[in-house]
Amino acid sequence: MSRTTSVVYLALSLTAVVFSNSAFSQENSTGMIEEIIVTAQKREENLQETPVSVTAFTADMIEALGFRQSVDVTAQTPNYSVGYPNGDTGVPAPFIRGVGLNDFGVLNQGPVAAYMDETYISSNAAQIFQLLDVERVEVLRGPQGTLYGRNATGGAVNFISRKPTDELDGWIRAGYGSHQKTQIEGAIGGPLGDSTGIRAAVLKTDSDGWMKNRFTGNDQQGIDELAWRLILETQPSDELKLSFNAHGGKTRSDAVQYRHLGVWDASGNMCSNAEILAGNCGDIFGYSENRPYTTLNGEDAVAVPGYKEGNYDFEAKNDTDFWGVSLTADWTIGDYIVTSITSYDDMDDFRPEETDDGPNDILTGELSVNQETFSQELRVAWASDSWSWLAGAYYLNDKATDNTAFDILRDFRPFFVGDDVSCSAPAGNPSGFCPEQFVFKTKSGTDQKITSFAVFADATIQLSDALALSVGLRYTDEEIKHDSFFFFDEPEAGNPAQPGFPDVAKKSFSNVSGRAVLDYQFSDDLLFYGGLTSGFKAGGIQSTSDGIAPYDEEKLLSYEAGFKSTLAGGRVRFNGSVFYYDYSDLQVFAFVIVDGLGFSTISNAADAKIYGAEFELQLLPVENLFINLGLGLLSTEYQDFVIPSGDFSGNDITMSPEVTFNGLVQYDIPLNEMGNLTLQLDFNYQDEVFFDALNNPLLSEGDYWIWNARVSWTSQNDKWEVAAFGRNLGDEEYMVYAFDLSFFGFNEEMIGTPRAYGVELTYRH
Repeated sequence: MSRTTSVVYLALSLTAVVFSNSAFSQENSTGMIEEIIVTAQKREENLQETPVSVTAFTADMIEALGFRQSVDVTAQTPNYSVGYPNGDTGVPAPFIRGVGLNDFGVLNQGPVAAYMDETYISSNAAQIFQLLDVERVEVLRGPQGTLYGRNATGGAVNFISRKPTDELDGWIRAGYGSHQKTQIEGAIGGPLGDSTGIRAAVLKTDSDGWMKNRFTGNDQQGIDELAWRLILETQPSDELKLSFNAHGGKTRSDAVQYRHLGVWDASGNMCSNAEILAGNCGDIFGYSENRPYTTLNGEDAVAVPGYKEGNYDFEAKNDTDFWGVSLTADWTIGDYIVTSITSYDDMDDFRPEETDDGPNDILTGELSVNQETFSQELRVAWASDSWSWLAGAYYLNDKATDNTAFDILRDFRPFFVGDDVSCSAPAGNPSGFCPEQFVFKTKSGTDQKITSFAVFADATIQLSDALALSVGLRYTDEEIKHDSFFFFDEPEAGNPAQPGFPDVAKKSFSNVSGRAVLDYQFSDDLLFYGGLTSGFKAGGIQSTSDGIAPYDEEKLLSYEAGFKSTLAGGRVRFNGSVFYYDYSDLQVFAFVIVDGLGFSTISNAADAKIYGAEFELQLLPVENLFINLGLGLLSTEYQDFVIPSGDFSGNDITMSPEVTFNGLVQYDIPLNEMGNLTLQLDFNYQDEVFFDALNNPLLSEGDYWIWNARVSWTSQNDKWEVAAFGRNLGDEEYMVYAFDLSFFGFNEEMIGTPRAYGVELTYRH
């Protein structure tokens, strides 16, 4: 019996036990699990009454679990995983149920949509942000579009900020931890009059970094981040409510440093996988992290086989600034509610990187983007006892300018100085510029504009007291314009241009998608639902070294059934869902090697079949003990996946582990007038994943567990809290992404954060 089959059998057995066993009898009930109100369907409703597969986190859960970044929620969400092609401070690659995009570029918007206070976050570079004064996070699995402004095939993640209240309240937290990490955050808000309220929040994080650069002696992976938000709400009349949101921040953290895995033998041939993994191979210059080395410039580098160290000749800082504003208006006109959301966001992001991960200057990159996004959503909602509906229109204008530069094999340049015969360079070739030998610096840029318009509608009809039908429809029209250039950035050689650029292209896409879902309220505590949903992600245009290449839209048809149950007088909550996806024209990112050179490509290279299940269990077995468990099961397969480098049909989809398992155990110890002591243990397990669509075993990570713990004391009046925590207690060594750069003799490995400890002091007013 396979591992996946065994886990499926265990999950189904657990389902049967929970529904048939009264281990947590109502007679013994002394409390109930907290009710969670969500807005997944654009209306406030109990999580247990929402016929959608959704995982929700309250503010208390977010604080207890120590979530500090937007992507942290993946650790406690079944079938939600994230990769980090640019390291854990760069552009993330989120996947829900095997649907995502592992492109490290910033111009291709992924199929998992993130929303902050109902505003779509368009920039991939802005997908990682600090969780600042958040009231709730909702993770919706499956295609979304008939209720949301931006269409998404994978799912939607909603981040909802705390809003101003009628009374003055606030909090402040200071923390200190491993690697001299300091963090101070807080918020304050209250009324400015009878009908106006304000709330301000700020978060500042600094650290020295946990990776040691043995080549320079400096610490790396340090953090320097600032985030802020201001919300002003006013209600000039009983019918009209306005909310103004201004937010921003900056990052000056260390540029990410990767691990280096040599793959060539001394003769320049590819080693066997066994030799590579044993650390016996080097790169194009013979460098390996596992043995002492002398660079071409005569500098000595020590062996650095340890997980948290490396030899890097290039150190830099990220330079990111972002800000945005939004205005939300809710206007009640009789029985109708009209909502308008107008937003503008601006991001200026520059990320230099030590691409070659070693002491030689083989490959250095500069990645930057300036992105401006304007969106307008207008919707109307109406409800009665028997049915409700919502209709809306959405407009998105996204302008981005991407500039990328790579300096290639600079340490080889001395060998080509004066060579004006074999190299296309000026007489004497003083810079060593030699494109024929791949010794040059390239610079490319892209001006891209996405204009998207959509109309959507969704209605829920109460067919009987217990049976309801939800139907939705969406029409999307999207246009992309792409203007790009590419040249050799060689001032001493006159910046020789590559032929074929600039190139201007335009491509349009349109689609009709929708959903039909039935839900049956079997009892007050048991809901069944099932239905069919279609999803659509527009295509795009990519730049390559010899021109521009468009790719088409992808489509997904989802079949899903699920249940939501509350048992034992509210002391047990057990939810589950099963799904099957028929995925066509899947957009696949691949880093392929042709004739010894590497190319990144996006193409409609495959169809795919995906199926799986999620189960989430929350229970209060005894007084003061809370347990939360989540299980994700997933099977993915590319079909008809043929690209120039080969046929990869049957491969697993990237970042899609067969099994994910997460849990939290929290126990409160009342100390009477001395307050309350809380002990907490949480964990997450991830099965093996591949980081590339070609399923290269060197670009994969095996299964691993991450264990965290927290101990906190809260005063009797809940105003003071002191906490100590540990993250990755087992000091697990694992990769969060990897790239094949074997045409330079190495693989680039992004590694996860090692063990860390810290303390926090919080005051709440």
